[in-house]
Amino acid sequence: MNKTIFQIVLLLVSLNGLGQDSKFNITIDERIETLYAVAYFNDYFLVNNHENLYKKTLRKNFQKLKTHKAVELFDSLSTKHNFSYNRTVEWILQYSNFPEFKKIKEKADDYVIVPEAKKHLIEEFRLELIKFNQDTLFQKYLRVVEPLNEKVISQVKSSETIYKLPLFLEEYYGEKLNSYHLILSPLIHAGGFNSEIINEKGESEVYALLGPNGEIDFVPYFDKDFIETDLILHEFGHSFVNPLIEKYSKEIEGLNSKYYNIKLKENAKKQGYNAWKYVFNELLLRAITIHIAEQKFGKEKAEKLLDFEKSIGFGLVEKILGILKGYELNRNTYRTFNEFYPELIKQMK
Repeated sequence: MNKTIFQIVLLLVSLNGLGQDSKFNITIDERIETLYAVAYFNDYFLVNNHENLYKKTLRKNFQKLKTHKAVELFDSLSTKHNFSYNRTVEWILQYSNFPEFKKIKEKADDYVIVPEAKKHLIEEFRLELIKFNQDTLFQKYLRVVEPLNEKVISQVKSSETIYKLPLFLEEYYGEKLNSYHLILSPLIHAGGFNSEIINEKGESEVYALLGPNGEIDFVPYFDKDFIETDLILHEFGHSFVNPLIEKYSKEIEGLNSKYYNIKLKENAKKQGYNAWKYVFNELLLRAITIHIAEQKFGKEKAEKLLDFEKSIGFGLVEKILGILKGYELNRNTYRTFNEFYPELIKQMK
């Protein structure tokens, strides 16, 4: 099957299962907003820097929540027990909605969120988070910001390409995922997290949690260009690429001495990556994102993304881009990216 026919078939298969209300969901999640309201009162470093009506409302009318025990526990967990970054959202996505807030799902990987000896603290935090969510003041806050939530979601959904992104990803990687969940958070930093959760049916649910990169009249704004090509393709892309890290861990480590020099280590650390396999994975994912962006959004956008990677010291992305052309031009040989991965490693050597 040649490349063109393959892409058409894959697109038709994907469209058959892709509904705006089923396979790709766009929401503001009460669980995340409860967690990040607690984080906001704790001055958590990953709360975004943009002033907005959510923050103003919390400060002006609900300051008493700052003394809630949930805030105190979050401070202890985040500062002393590494309960931060994606660990917080991966933890909360395993639980049902409030007020029950019981664990009903599992993480796709076996990464330990907190040490076994500290599990009692997480359970205590869960119970306090329920109390925080059910507090009369916080419930009033949720009612106040409900019209804002509708406005933010409507702005993102108005894009003509937002619902095409899963198709773009499945077309490139040559495989399908069960469902995609985009969670917008007015309080999360201008960036995002990826998470893969296994639901009660044993199905994989892929999440991208994104924060706004600006505000208009103090309403959080999710710039279309920024979230679609910079973030969503990237965050959802993790679910296609991440499983290959462990499968080819020895091969990836074999590239360490050739590429992971002092300069790259320093630049990667500034971006939050401290191990070569994760640095390589991130470089690869950024290169793939650039390729998809060029195919679907144009060369100018791709060049801007590449210029950004070079500006932060990730110039190795350009070499990976060259190798990826072999995948794109030979889809009759490599029907999925998984099949091309060994060749990618080989050429990197």
